Amino acid sequence: MFGINGPHLTRLTQDSRPLGCLHCGSDENVAIESIESLPPHPGELQVQVGYVCRKCQGNYRHRARFRDVAAVLNRNQTLEGLLRFAGEYFHCGEAMRIVGSNTKNIYAPLSTDDLPAEAPPETPAVSVGTSVLRCRCGFQLEVPD
Repeated sequence: MFGINGPHLTRLTQDSRPLGCLHCGSDENVAIESIESLPPHPGELQVQVGYVCRKCQGNYRHRARFRDVAAVLNRNQTLEGLLRFAGEYFHCGEAMRIVGSNTKNIYAPLSTDDLPAEAPPETPAVSVGTSVLRCRCGFQLEVPD
């Protein structure tokens, strides 16, 4: 119902504000670390959220609209059907478990344009430790340690 002053718009209090880094002025680098439910309250659904800015490492914890938190979580920064939250990977609605480890060699090939034909190019390699994660459905993922 509309009042004399028009439709009722939920105002954000000092404790309830949009997600985003106050230093960087953006929510593009937000990594959500915790979400907690709040006691029942009138108006739009809100949660207590904790997050860090991956750019400047600013830490935040405050009330936020659930739809703002969902918008950050639903960004396509991971594989379809895969959610990374609070350092855990989730698939099929449950946290994936570590089932093994591996070592991967990564390298950047050098240009051979300036080398004589008889000299083989040396390829610098870096070894990276990885963890193999698996979901109960069989989906598997390998992530750096």
